[in-house]
Amino acid sequence: MHILVIKLGALGDVLRTTSILPGLKEKCPGSVITWVTRRNARDLLKNHGLIDEIVFDDKAEDRLKDKQFDLVISLDDEVEACRLASCLNTKEIVGAYLEEGKVTYSPSSRAWFDMGLISRFGKEKADVLKKQNVKTYQRILGEILGIRTYPPELNLDNEHLAFKDQFARENNLHEGDFVVGLNTGAGGRWQLKALSVEKTIALANMLTQELQAKVLLLGGPEEIERNGQILAGAGGVIDAGCNNSLLNFAALLDRCGVVITSDSLAMNMAIALKKYVIAFFGPTSANEIDFYGRGGKLTAPMACLCCYKKQCDVQPNCMGLLDVGEMVRLVEELMHTAFRS
Repeated sequence: MHILVIKLGALGDVLRTTSILPGLKEKCPGSVITWVTRRNARDLLKNHGLIDEIVFDDKAEDRLKDKQFDLVISLDDEVEACRLASCLNTKEIVGAYLEEGKVTYSPSSRAWFDMGLISRFGKEKADVLKKQNVKTYQRILGEILGIRTYPPELNLDNEHLAFKDQFARENNLHEGDFVVGLNTGAGGRWQLKALSVEKTIALANMLTQELQAKVLLLGGPEEIERNGQILAGAGGVIDAGCNNSLLNFAALLDRCGVVITSDSLAMNMAIALKKYVIAFFGPTSANEIDFYGRGGKLTAPMACLCCYKKQCDVQPNCMGLLDVGEMVRLVEELMHTAFRS
C-alpha cells in the first residue's frame, strides 16, 4: 500500500503529525509512506525511520504525477496543498482538496477541519468549536484515520549530539546539573503567545535563586532583541543564542531537564524529544496538546483562551495574567521527577 502525507507547515505542526506514522504502519503492514513538506521542515523528518521518501512541495507535482497512491492524507488547508492533493492519482483522499476550484475537505476529516479556516460552518462557528474541543490533535487524527497514535518523534544524529556535548562543556554544564530551558518567545506570527520580558526576567531569577537551576535562554532570530533585554535583567542565565540551526536548537532542548515554553515549535520539539515540559497558553488551544504524562499547562482565563487573535487591546492581556510563581512550582514538581528518571 502506498500512502502520501501532505503536511507543509508550520514546523511544529509537521513535527506533531509524525504521531500518525506508527499507527499507519500497524494498520497497513508493509506500506510505503511518502511525505510532502517544505524544504525548511526536512531536518525534522529526515531521521524518522517510518518515512520512506520526503518530497518537497515545489517539486511534488512533477515527482508524483505518475505514481499511484492508495491513500492521500492531506492535512493543510492552503490552496497549494489542496491543489496537489487533487491532482494526484489516488484511490482515497482524507483531508483537504480542491473541488471545482474551491477548497473543501472529506467528510471523514470533519472533526479537524470543521474547527479551521475552511470550516463548512464559517469562521465564527469554527472558533466556537475550537474553544469547545477537548481532544488532542493526535486523538483527532487517530479517530479520523482509524489508527492508534503515538508520541511524535524527533531523532538527533551524531553531529547534533556532538554539538550538545560541546555546548555543555563550554558552558560548564555537568551531568548532575538541573538545566531548565526557557523559551518564552513566540516567533513572528503569534506575538500574543509570548511571555513579557519583565515576567521572563522574574521567572529566570526565581529559577536560579529558588531552585538553583541552570537556566538556558532559548530563542530564534525573532527573539534577538528580546533575549538581549532578558539577559541584561536576569542574573546567571546562559545564552543559547538565537541563530542556531533547527537541529542544533533541538540538541540544546535535549540538554534540558525541563523546558518552559510558549505554544511554539520549541514546545513540539521538546515533546518529541521526550522532555519534561511546562507550557503556557493564551490565544491558542491547550486541549490539543498532549505531553504524554511529562508536563503541565498554565492557561489564560477561559474568556481569553483559544481566541487566535494576533492583536489584543485588553490590559493586562492573557499572558499578563499568568502566575510566574505557579510556573516555578510546576518546575519544582517536575525537577524531582526528571532527576529520578
